[in-house]
Amino acid sequence: MLASWLKSVALAALVALSPLVSAGGSAGVPEPVIQKGKGDQCVEPTDYMRKNHMKVLKQHRDKTVHEGIRTKQHSLKNCIECHATPNEKGERSVLGKDNFCQSCHSYAAVQIDCFQCHSSKPAGNGAMHPIVSTQSGPGSETAASMRHHSLDKSPSLNSTLSVKDIAGVLK
Repeated sequence: MLASWLKSVALAALVALSPLVSAGGSAGVPEPVIQKGKGDQCVEPTDYMRKNHMKVLKQHRDKTVHEGIRTKQHSLKNCIECHATPNEKGERSVLGKDNFCQSCHSYAAVQIDCFQCHSSKPAGNGAMHPIVSTQSGPGSETAASMRHHSLDKSPSLNSTLSVKDIAGVLK
């Protein structure tokens, strides 16, 4: 008798909640706006990049920073060049409600912090990372300031190399 009653209650609850289930659980959440990039195809298959883009970017970062290997295929700069979309003023960016990166990351409730250091807009002048860039433009003041403050200071208490010595490698 009790088992039959529990089955009836469970069935009633299932029927009552079925509209929520059929709505996909995302009722009221706008789908991401995925705009096509500038190129004919991405550097990797689309399904692969949707799942693994952070892994690809981190691997590229490690090769660049730790091994000194700088390529264009998986660079964040090239991703931005291809995927930045124009706003109503014609300014291109990957951030913004309907723009490439932020649209998907907002939908997935993922906070992106890439653009606290990296520009979300195409540079247009080929500027590299602001710390090593000698070009003018966004970040050049930061680069000059960081180079100025780092002269003759040791990067680590245990190191005999100065930042000036290390910076010579980057020239």
